[in-house]
Amino acid sequence: MVKIEYWRGSVYLLIFVAVLWSVAGRAPAQAVKNGPVEARLVAEDLSVQPGRPFTVALLLSMDPGWHVYWKNPGDSGLPTTLDWDLPPGFTAGPIQWPVPERFVSEGLVTYGYSGKVILSTKLTPPERLRTGTLLKLQARAGWLACRVACTPGKAALEITRPVQGGTPVADVQWARVFTDTRPLLPLPAQSGSFFAAAGSRQVTLERPGPALPKGAQVLFYPDSPGQVKVSSLQAVTDDGASLRLRMERDTSAGPLQKLTGLLVMTGPGGSQAVEVEVPVITQAPAAPGFTAALLLAFVGGLILNLMPCVLPVISLKVLSFMRQGEKQGKGSARHGLLFALGVLVSFWIIAGVLVGLRAGGRFLGWGFQFQAPAIVVVTGVLFFLIGLNLFGVFEVGTVLTRLGGVSRGKRGGAASFLSGMFATAVATPCTAPFMGAALGYALTHSLEASFGVFSALAIGMAAPSLLLSVVPGLVSRLPKPGPWMETFRQVMAFPMMAAAVWMVSVLAASAGASAVILILGAMLAAGMGAWVWGRWGAISRRGAVRAAAGSLAILLAIGGTAVAAGLVPATARVGSIDGTWETWSQARVDELRQKGTPVFLDFTAKWCLTCQVNEKVALDNPSVRDRFQKAGVATLRADWTDSNDAIARALAGFGRASVPLYVFYPRGAKEPVILPELITPGMVLASID
Repeated sequence: MVKIEYWRGSVYLLIFVAVLWSVAGRAPAQAVKNGPVEARLVAEDLSVQPGRPFTVALLLSMDPGWHVYWKNPGDSGLPTTLDWDLPPGFTAGPIQWPVPERFVSEGLVTYGYSGKVILSTKLTPPERLRTGTLLKLQARAGWLACRVACTPGKAALEITRPVQGGTPVADVQWARVFTDTRPLLPLPAQSGSFFAAAGSRQVTLERPGPALPKGAQVLFYPDSPGQVKVSSLQAVTDDGASLRLRMERDTSAGPLQKLTGLLVMTGPGGSQAVEVEVPVITQAPAAPGFTAALLLAFVGGLILNLMPCVLPVISLKVLSFMRQGEKQGKGSARHGLLFALGVLVSFWIIAGVLVGLRAGGRFLGWGFQFQAPAIVVVTGVLFFLIGLNLFGVFEVGTVLTRLGGVSRGKRGGAASFLSGMFATAVATPCTAPFMGAALGYALTHSLEASFGVFSALAIGMAAPSLLLSVVPGLVSRLPKPGPWMETFRQVMAFPMMAAAVWMVSVLAASAGASAVILILGAMLAAGMGAWVWGRWGAISRRGAVRAAAGSLAILLAIGGTAVAAGLVPATARVGSIDGTWETWSQARVDELRQKGTPVFLDFTAKWCLTCQVNEKVALDNPSVRDRFQKAGVATLRADWTDSNDAIARALAGFGRASVPLYVFYPRGAKEPVILPELITPGMVLASID
């Protein structure tokens, strides 16, 4: 009997100890009241598991009318702090800050929390943690509470939790607090979803994507001082393709290299905040206004006619007017207008594609299609076929004869329209002077501005042909038609053949030697098809012979090109950079500028003919290289042959959407020197001096 009572007493004692242990582990967090703020530590789970992270939070409850501050208090105040004193082997993550409120008083802006806020932290225990022990987690909290007057506060806090195995059980006392807080945390930003550019006084944050809901408001909350003046006006523009927020810089902290904080969007459905952490690109001086951009685009379009790929097309169009003479003035005007319409429609298509892709988060610019090796193959074969056509190897009938030359009858209208579209297509690898600033303006402003600038560019390019067509008297001042026109036509074939060779070199640099074999094979097949059509496709041949010749020619030309374009590597491999040039990166630019090193940037691409000419004429000039070396200039090359969003953002930061772009940062200068699209050795030397 005594033995039974003994065992019964032991069981009761064990149960009593277990209850005490459980109560100790689940003891309520002790609150500390300091002035208008009550603070306590709360844990999401009832126990701690070895090696498994768990959440503990600082819970602050403020009296009505009082508030404490975010990690960046704004124009005044002090950030709330939490310093942990943890057992050996424990690590604490950063505070997870809910989106703060924005307080405005007497023209000053501060960020903080009123009512109640929970500041969570992930704690990670060591893997080797003995179960059955009781842990004491301690922290020191500090804050500044303000209403009209401010009072600092602090508290030494602690919480205990037992170490147990198995799956953790949520503490029902605080589960609702943690559940309600999670929707208040900002969303993480997706890679490439923002980019920022800074001038001497302003910083612009851009978010490509869909338009804001009607009535929505947007504000940026910097998470640390020294980035932007929080009390200054934040100007928002939203053109449906991208959202831009212009803010005044806080220049007291020196150069702005990174923009970090929250983009807070408040609309009819509530608020949403996204974390922002993006490098800041040093922006060029103010971009041209809309009127100036239109004028630059028009002049750039005029000069585009002189580019090697476009000149043969435009020259033959002029020859067609000469051949027609003054006998058909009205018809000539009609063909000129259709040619101009073809150019205009083509530029509208390019503008629509670029604006649409940018709205979807892609950062592309003029000539973007040549970043795809398959497009380079197709274009190279097309240039080769045009050259054969100009040499007289084959003719393609009234629609495309002589690259859209004016033919007799109404059927020539389609030819004129198509020749305008074709002239635009062959112009896209080139950037004429004045085009860079205009295109940069077009792709960084509203949809209406974009189409306005591209329309001005198209009108400038079509202007010479349009002028000759509507003013027939000008044709009489040109040389009289004669046999020399056929010779001139064949002479114009050589620039097209040179353009085909250039496309081969672009492909070699971007996709390797195997791609060169593919494009040469495609040219061989296309050449055979052109010869077959020229030999048996004449109108004097029987219908069956012409049909067979046409089918075989199409099969050889299109089939060979399609096979080559399909087999060429889809991702371009940018060629190695000359040893005198470093590979560009924004981080490297910032590093060199911080050291006080002068920096010269070359934004280029293998498919950009203007870029290649500038490199040979100016940048590879011995006197320029020698001056770079003697002046200690670091030269960095950003090769945009392959699609690269970082380079596209950098171009946008300088107000550009195309290459070439040449930028020089003199030693210690805050603003860069922007060189023209066409450069000479003297221009480069003058910028260094």
